[in-house]
Amino acid sequence: MKKERPAVATTPYWLRKEAREATQMLKGKIVQRIWRHRPKEIGIQFTDGSRLFVDMETDGLELSITDNKI
Repeated sequence: MKKERPAVATTPYWLRKEAREATQMLKGKIVQRIWRHRPKEIGIQFTDGSRLFVDMETDGLELSITDNKI
């Protein structure tokens, strides 16, 4: 079974769109803790329980944002 990779923004339009979405999701949050999650990845936890993971890939950075809402 082939492992699915998340969609990668490859054009300036998609990069701007992705940046706007990430900004809206993180706007106003307060950082509680930052840690090295993996050798090329950091985790940032916010006071509301949401988390941001920034992973260094060969073609750039991969962002993963988890929200504390169910």
